[in-house]
Amino acid sequence: MRRAFQKLLQRTPIAWLQVSNNPTKMLIGIAGVSFSNLLMFFQLGLIDSLYNSQKKPIEKLQADLVMVSSKYSNLGSLQDFPRSRLYQVLGVDGVAAVSPLRIGRGTWITPATRQSFDVYVYGVNLDQPSLSFAEIETNRSQLQVLGNALFDRNSKKQYGNVIDTLRQGQPFSVEINNKRLKIIDTFVMGATFAAEANLITAENTFLHLFPKLDPGALQVGLIRLKPGASPQAVKAAMEPILTGRNVMVLTKQELAEKEMGYWQRNSSVGFIFSIGVLVGFVVGSIIVYQILYGDVMNSLPQYATLKAMGYRDPFVIAIVIQQSAILALVGFVPGVLLSCGLYALLAGVTKLTVMMTLNRAVLVLALTFVMCVGSGTLATRKLVQLDPADVF
Repeated sequence: MRRAFQKLLQRTPIAWLQVSNNPTKMLIGIAGVSFSNLLMFFQLGLIDSLYNSQKKPIEKLQADLVMVSSKYSNLGSLQDFPRSRLYQVLGVDGVAAVSPLRIGRGTWITPATRQSFDVYVYGVNLDQPSLSFAEIETNRSQLQVLGNALFDRNSKKQYGNVIDTLRQGQPFSVEINNKRLKIIDTFVMGATFAAEANLITAENTFLHLFPKLDPGALQVGLIRLKPGASPQAVKAAMEPILTGRNVMVLTKQELAEKEMGYWQRNSSVGFIFSIGVLVGFVVGSIIVYQILYGDVMNSLPQYATLKAMGYRDPFVIAIVIQQSAILALVGFVPGVLLSCGLYALLAGVTKLTVMMTLNRAVLVLALTFVMCVGSGTLATRKLVQLDPADVF
């Protein structure tokens, strides 16, 4: 192994010399690969952040198990079930407490423009908060007052200057479902496919905003377990009680997977951004192919000399493949650095959680090598057909 490594180091780095011989061409190649990486990172980052944003409300649930209707498909179209079903599981061994969570879609009227927009309203039980936001505990006494609410500050600007008004020490008044509501503070959750803005209210305010809803019905039931209790074991113990009751109990992970699966199947986001990744891959492939093919054509006499000296096709082809691998590796570095900067910019503008992950970086690096090596392989066709006698 040591001898082989020393022998490798003693070899003339033909591929590197070919790549670096023309600095301008090398920079164009690196720029092409980096641009391709930027396109792929942009598309993959956005699609991941959009899908992951669907899990944010579920991640904020203060529960080990979640009860929903057996007809549940996604948080955007929840089905009601009787509140009594939730309290039935209190007798199951391992259950510590239960908490109701009401969710409804309301109509927000922006005061300045009188335009109407959808808003998602979460009604929580203040005795046993259903959502893990510190602002709920901080504003507990104020939320008990009918008509007070918390506003998601990651909502779009079309909902008005809520944050500026609150910074001035004044509550923000707005109409929800033709009823006056007062925003007293903010929290952070972010938009989803189902909603572009979110509100948190106490149960009494929620029922005031949605008078047609049955007070005895829930949209989500939260179940907290005793320390050391197994969610799967407690879930199995609940099945005989809930059989035929039109409800189902899931872990938070199972609910998140169900939510993600729904949007992956029923939205075109994945397809659109996958096309974007493909475009980036093709653009990079064309650029690398053109550079390597041009280099092969310009160096035909040199390659012919090598073949005349007895070097076989695999050797000369390997030189071009090594050139493509060098371009892939060197071009990936600025590509990933630029993408990190782009992610920071997108996170600030869109309020989405867009960040670089190791898995995504490895995926794009693998795609870059496939792109470059594939292009290099195509560029070597002329070398296979090359006859030294034709050149000289």
